[in-house]
Amino acid sequence: MKWRRYLKESMIFCVAVSLISVQPAHAYLDPGTGSAILQGILAAIVAIGVVLKLYWHKLLKFMGIRKDVGSSVKDDN
Repeated sequence: MKWRRYLKESMIFCVAVSLISVQPAHAYLDPGTGSAILQGILAAIVAIGVVLKLYWHKLLKFMGIRKDVGSSVKDDN
């Protein structure tokens, strides 16, 4: 169990050193980057909408809000 403590202390030390020695990136973000980020966000929203639409009836049936249409029993009296 001594190795776990050593590993934990080593990880904390590495994280502390990496946070202390942060250098500026000097990076350039061109206008296309904003467009790519916007496309990614919109694609995620559309994907969530499609998944909800595909599983909407199963979700309602699971929550007990809507009953299965094929399982209702009709009386022929």
